[in-house]
Amino acid sequence: MGASDWAGRMCLTLEERFDICDDRALRLTTLVRYFVSGEGYEDVLGPHDTDRHRRLTGQLIDDLDESLHKQPGEKIEDRWNNLMEEMDCQARAEKGVYLIPWEEHDADDWSNPGVSSVRPE
Repeated sequence: MGASDWAGRMCLTLEERFDICDDRALRLTTLVRYFVSGEGYEDVLGPHDTDRHRRLTGQLIDDLDESLHKQPGEKIEDRWNNLMEEMDCQARAEKGVYLIPWEEHDADDWSNPGVSSVRPE
């Protein structure tokens, strides 16, 4: 399955499971895709063939909806940010991994998920 196929399928799953709109779900899948192949995120998953890489790939790609469901938070952004903190992703990224609140997100295109390197309150 290609990255676009995965993103589309996962967006639908997230929309249904967390009762969120498609643009909100797309923020999450966009960030996961950046973690896999985006500039500034090369070290987030860790080197291939390591326990960290296998574990995070499983949590973020294979089981993203379940991983988010296990996190505390009223909003999907809170759950994502808790997951990022648990995985220690920001310490390994050159760019932000924390999602800013949906209400503050003002991107005109899907490729800007609205992130910060400092966890929003």
